[in-house]
Amino acid sequence: MDLMGKEGAGTFGPMSFQKYAQASGLMNAKTAPAISVDSLKDLPAELRAAGAMVFRLGAADGERNTQFALARHVNGWGDYFLMDDVVFSRAEAEVFIPSVSMKELFAFQLLPALTETSYVNLALASGLLAHALRLDDERSAHVPATGQSTFSFQVRPHSAHDVSWHHRRGQVEMDAVFIAQRGGKPHLFLVEAKVSTSLQSLAKHKLAYPLLALRAAVPSYLPIVPVYVRAMAAEDGVHFCVCECRWDSGANLEQAIADLGPAHVKRLVLPGYGRTR
Repeated sequence: MDLMGKEGAGTFGPMSFQKYAQASGLMNAKTAPAISVDSLKDLPAELRAAGAMVFRLGAADGERNTQFALARHVNGWGDYFLMDDVVFSRAEAEVFIPSVSMKELFAFQLLPALTETSYVNLALASGLLAHALRLDDERSAHVPATGQSTFSFQVRPHSAHDVSWHHRRGQVEMDAVFIAQRGGKPHLFLVEAKVSTSLQSLAKHKLAYPLLALRAAVPSYLPIVPVYVRAMAAEDGVHFCVCECRWDSGANLEQAIADLGPAHVKRLVLPGYGRTR
């Protein structure tokens, strides 16, 4: 950050994190905790003070160590994070009563705690996510694909910064990917889910990276819809805050991460699966 401050630059890098750590005397610094940031609370204090976001970019050609880069925000932290208190501030809680039989959801009641993947599957199995996303058939079952792999693509942090980075063979995780009909046309829905006891935030690259990774393999006429789900167990049930995002990248991979933003928001409460069940 000293280099960015001295030069008044909006970005820094890419650079191998281990090389940076050694040059800075940070001999015991671990790469993943330092540069893999999922929410604003995880961003190191010195970066928050400097108004800079860190991006993990895979490895450079001929190297094994992971690279990172920094970019300052221009309009506040909303440039690089979906801030829950802003995104969901106007979404009133609505009770969602599943139309499927209890037999189809019984397995979820057997577990004392659900993982992020389990919450996504519960939202899909109950029809809650289909309702939130306005799918043509809310009762149809959707079996999502999930997993992680390495991908290469170009990354632009902000349209105000004249820079594009190459994310080379970097690991990208996908919580859920499925195809469903909406408005009579097939759409590919890409879901990033987080579980907490309160509203927090989500780094936008957690949706942008998987979308960029998939875009090269998905035909341009098939829309990809990035979806952020925040699941919170409460006394009255599980609160699913669902934010469908817009990111008009299409076949144009030059869209900046900061341009990703909310398009449609719902807050649905699924009773019977809260803290007291």
